Amino acid sequence: MVTMTKAPEVLLADVVDKAYDVIDANGYCKTYLYDTKQAAGGTSLKDCRVDLFGAINIAVHGTPRWVGGSNLVADTEKAVTTDCGAVSLAAWMTQKGHNKREALALLKRTSARLRLQAVTKA
Repeated sequence: MVTMTKAPEVLLADVVDKAYDVIDANGYCKTYLYDTKQAAGGTSLKDCRVDLFGAINIAVHGTPRWVGGSNLVADTEKAVTTDCGAVSLAAWMTQKGHNKREALALLKRTSARLRLQAVTKA
């Protein structure tokens, strides 16, 4: 019997790709996990514009709020931070000029790097 499991890098890349899809579909906000004005107007939290943290949380938990119970969120945040060129994702998101396009590009870079690492380890 052969049991196949995903390499940790591939699992993280899958989360990053889902976070990409969330921002691509919902939009990007850089001030909080999700757009609180949208939420106050009745938009479901999972459908609000989100920042990188919110997108990763939706990818893992289905809500932009951190709910705990898994290291996958923190591990994914660390992986994206590696590629952002700033001390933290929070610092990167508050820098002028980092908008939806740059957030998506960052997630794409991280996913590609993680998948390449998985291939080179195999």
